[in-house]
Amino acid sequence: MKPLLPSLAVLVRAFVLSAILGASLPLAASDAKTLDSLLGSVLAEHVKDGYVDYPAIARNARFAKYIDSLTTFDLGSLTDDKERLAFWINVYNALVIQNVIDGMSPNGPMDRMRFFGRNLEVGGKGYDLKTIEEDILAEFEDPRVYFAIVPATSSAPKLRASAYVGEQVDQQLDEAARDFVNDKRRNRYSDALQAAKLSKVFEQHRKEFGKKDKDLLRYIAQFVNDEQVAKKLKRGTYDIKFMDYDATINGNSIQSH
Repeated sequence: MKPLLPSLAVLVRAFVLSAILGASLPLAASDAKTLDSLLGSVLAEHVKDGYVDYPAIARNARFAKYIDSLTTFDLGSLTDDKERLAFWINVYNALVIQNVIDGMSPNGPMDRMRFFGRNLEVGGKGYDLKTIEEDILAEFEDPRVYFAIVPATSSAPKLRASAYVGEQVDQQLDEAARDFVNDKRRNRYSDALQAAKLSKVFEQHRKEFGKKDKDLLRYIAQFVNDEQVAKKLKRGTYDIKFMDYDATINGNSIQSH
């Protein structure tokens, strides 16, 4: 009869390994910083220049832990408006990712209704993308939010490869605005034509950026890197046209795997 010691050793090693792997993930993310860390590590690993590897995120235990932790998260623990703003931007982007992982699409009227109307449980209550954007984030009255929330489409702003964090959210939103405004695939400025061809994002949220064309151009000017273009935009003399919207997914979808 063979001794039991080798099999016992195998069991011990397996137990130790599972304990080590388990220790790498918190049992529950009970504070905003832990949630930021979970989501941030996922985005850093699976988002490259705005291109999202959705199948890889679907396999990432840290993303699942982030989503699970939201269900019991105490919203009252958010300490100030900056932390709340960062928190809800992250939740919006995470719900978008979860929707794509689950085979949903923002392309097409019926698909969009399902995509933007699907609930994610946060603190024991369901929130959908429409509610987060129009009822929660809109209360901050900060148009830079629209450069940070990313509905998984190619025409949307690029998804950052990091989570938004309360104490850094102003800087992060400025960076997101500057990145979007200067992205030639999304916004173009022609001095020769005295025209600005802008993203549909500006048209969709027109009232947040100013009622008149001059207001919109002046808002954009503060983030434009080219000083000469910025000066001319501030004058508000450019004609405005809006680009067509590309609703294809901003990464490799689950269906392709």
